[in-house]
Amino acid sequence: MVQPGPSDYRSSGSSAAGASERGEHSSPQALDRVREKAQEMGDAARTAADDLAHTIRQHPYASMLIAAGLAFSLGALWKMGRSRPISRLEALRAQLPDLSRAEEFLRRLR
Repeated sequence: MVQPGPSDYRSSGSSAAGASERGEHSSPQALDRVREKAQEMGDAARTAADDLAHTIRQHPYASMLIAAGLAFSLGALWKMGRSRPISRLEALRAQLPDLSRAEEFLRRLR
């Protein structure tokens, strides 16, 4: 956990002064590079979405089958991860002794 230091929010001065004390400088070139990368990622996402929409329009039934298969697979994985709680009847049966043979059962009754 970060402990308060001389350049935390309690220090006097502007936020720019606090940033310069910590060595945080944001140059215009760095901001331009971040904007360019964000623009490139946005363009790639739009292109992928357009390609996907075009493919779905060309092959609607295959797309539906793929979506149904993925939904079934995810549902099966989700269901496998969840174990159902033991019922009261199962808990009682687990406490009973193993009476596999009728003779043994009758002997235990006497």
